[in-house]
Amino acid sequence: MSSSIKPTRSHGFLSYLFNPYKYTREIDFNGVGLMLHYTKRAENQLQQRVQPLIVEMQIYFSCVVQKRVIFHETYERDSFQVNDKLSIAQRVVQSDVCTPTYFAENHPIKKELTSKAADKMNAKALFLDYKKGKWIGSFDLTRKLPEN
Repeated sequence: MSSSIKPTRSHGFLSYLFNPYKYTREIDFNGVGLMLHYTKRAENQLQQRVQPLIVEMQIYFSCVVQKRVIFHETYERDSFQVNDKLSIAQRVVQSDVCTPTYFAENHPIKKELTSKAADKMNAKALFLDYKKGKWIGSFDLTRKLPEN
């Protein structure tokens, strides 16, 4: 995975110095520029992979709206191959249940939303890390860096 390590003008050197997401790469994803930010830990884990990690960014409408990042070994939908170690996908979905306990445990999906409004909900930044043996991710609909 190619990367460039440099501070961004909008956040200043101190924010860069203490932010773990020092690796960045801009990707043309669904016709929108997506900034991929990842840590050294994530880079190391990706380089060890034989098959690409598939990262799904999901906007989930239920009792609440939730942004979820789900990591897959296999994926039955279209995804964008960033390189031989990483693929990404994005979906806007709606649940069929609005029971808080069931929602928290299962995240049921009734359908994928394909309206013009849903199509405009494109991620602009994806953040990946690997801690304590688990992938961690978040995404944002803007290009801002996460708060430390």
